[in-house]
Amino acid sequence: MLNKNFSIAKIGMIILVVSLIIPVNSVWPEESRTVQVEVKYTNGDRADFYGMSLVIYQDYGNVPILKKEMENNPDSISLPKDHKYKIEVYANGMYGDVGYVDLKSNQEKINIGIPLSGGLQFNVFYKDGQTPIKGATVSIKSYDGTQWRLGKTNDQGDTIRYWIQSTTKDTDYYIADVYLGEIHLTTLTQIKLVPGLTKDQKIIVPIPAIVEDLITVSIYKTEFEKITKQDGDFSVLLKDSTGNIVEKSQVNSRGEAYFSSIPSKEYSLIVLKNGIADVSWQEKNVAITGQENMFKMTKTIEPPIIPEVIKETPGEDNEPISSCDCVAFRFDNVQDYWLNDVQIAYVNTFVEKNIPLTVAIIADSFGNDQKITNVIKDATSKNKLEIASQGVGNAPFTDFSKQEQDNLLKQSIVEILDSVGVRPQIFVPPQNKYNNDTKQMLIENKFTHLSSNILSGELPPFPLEGETLYKFPETVTTGKYSLEQNLFIGVSSNVTYSDTINSLKKYGFAVITSLPQEFAVIQNGTYTNQINKEQINELETLIQKLQSDDIRIVSIGKINLDSTTIIIPQWIKNNAGWWADGQLDDTSFVQGIQYLIQKEIMKIPKSVNVPDAENKEIPQWIKNNAGWWADGQITDSDFVSGIEYLVNHKIITY
Repeated sequence: MLNKNFSIAKIGMIILVVSLIIPVNSVWPEESRTVQVEVKYTNGDRADFYGMSLVIYQDYGNVPILKKEMENNPDSISLPKDHKYKIEVYANGMYGDVGYVDLKSNQEKINIGIPLSGGLQFNVFYKDGQTPIKGATVSIKSYDGTQWRLGKTNDQGDTIRYWIQSTTKDTDYYIADVYLGEIHLTTLTQIKLVPGLTKDQKIIVPIPAIVEDLITVSIYKTEFEKITKQDGDFSVLLKDSTGNIVEKSQVNSRGEAYFSSIPSKEYSLIVLKNGIADVSWQEKNVAITGQENMFKMTKTIEPPIIPEVIKETPGEDNEPISSCDCVAFRFDNVQDYWLNDVQIAYVNTFVEKNIPLTVAIIADSFGNDQKITNVIKDATSKNKLEIASQGVGNAPFTDFSKQEQDNLLKQSIVEILDSVGVRPQIFVPPQNKYNNDTKQMLIENKFTHLSSNILSGELPPFPLEGETLYKFPETVTTGKYSLEQNLFIGVSSNVTYSDTINSLKKYGFAVITSLPQEFAVIQNGTYTNQINKEQINELETLIQKLQSDDIRIVSIGKINLDSTTIIIPQWIKNNAGWWADGQLDDTSFVQGIQYLIQKEIMKIPKSVNVPDAENKEIPQWIKNNAGWWADGQITDSDFVSGIEYLVNHKIITY
């Protein structure tokens, strides 16, 4: 009996120890409850949720358990019950107010009042403080660097009035950056806004309206030797950003052209010889603002290249152009409870037609809403969707250390695996921002593709082979941000199609990105969870146009894998243009192509040879193709089709 009691006591002790080591909630997850958060202004009007976020603390903790962008107003959040929560509201990065909810009781709704917005208008003037700047771009950011508004000045130098969240905390303020074209003129900081009131903010930039100083353009035929009158009759054209000729100046015996009394802005300089643009000098973009008044233009392009010269000149000029002539669609910001009917309608447009689509999931905001989760999970299991990680939260990865980025990537992998059942290998950085640490951590975490934005630092070339981490950025969108409506709205299929064709010509591929908002019905200035059928129809029309043109649609992960790679040295376009214009004979052009193929400097798809043709002359259509390709009117594949013809008919042999 004693031994039996001892055994029972021993078992009891083991259970006690195990219960202390393994908390109950790690075995049985806490039950969640949905809380509805409604944000209103102090005058009782419902607040516009765009740019609004919630920061949530649990049980008097000092570290937030959740940061969430609002997707609607009221918005719903799933939180573990039997806890108390503090919920802070931020609008445009500025602190609004705080509310409290107790899920130990039956409270499931909370109303939070925030101060009214303030109206901010900028008045931008040149250095004299009197002359307004027309067409200046003003970017409004919160103190953390997040951009909230972007607009241009009118004839009076005024922007429209922006209604943005007022600043109530001493530490809150806005920043304004002023640009003229690509020229950054000035930054104004510590801008405060009073609730419900308007403010006119005058900005004086440190450049004159007219640069009275003499502008000197020196023309060099070598790195250290200027041209002279013996080299010919030269002049320089000054063109503005719209292509209008502002002034023409003759180059003197010292190899210099002069301009004066020039309005401050961006220009391009073009060298003319005997009144015709000389391509030996590349067009040069300059900013004339009084800061720099001397510019140098050096001859860069030599006469047509022959094979012997090609052999001696490898290097940066041989940077290949890679082309798949394909299009990938990317659907961003996929998450729970937000426009889920709209998200499903967009995804089904592709799934039902068996068209590839890459879906970017915000990992920590996905998996609880079974409505959208089941659709994504089912389509993924049938290999109809490619899943990308859009990180955790909405903070850019550039805000975090390398170790923190590593942790966030690992968290996104685990959460997407748990909710969808696949491990993501494509990464779409939050707010399209990343750095070298991000790329290193992506490689270490076995991501194969990075897809950001062409405006966020991803610059060509974009190789299709030999890369550890492929970069295929967004180059086209199906919508745009409307300053007037303060909303994202869809654009017509014609606009997106045109941008797609331009992207194919420029980069060899196109990544078309969509946001759920663009396909939602807008009512009273707010997105609703109703499908905008007109925009869905525009999407279907776009797909049909691409298919009718035989343009392949692939997922982002297949741009480099599911395509025929065409590699052409950039400078060969010059030869093609000269050949089409009669400046290079057929024999020299053919010899050049032969050499490039033999040395694998230029690669073309392998094709089946046809019997020897009786006529060994090069057809005129191939020469036409070469000229059009040199001018950017046709794609790399169109040009290569001509080279393939020459190879197949043994006009070119190697």
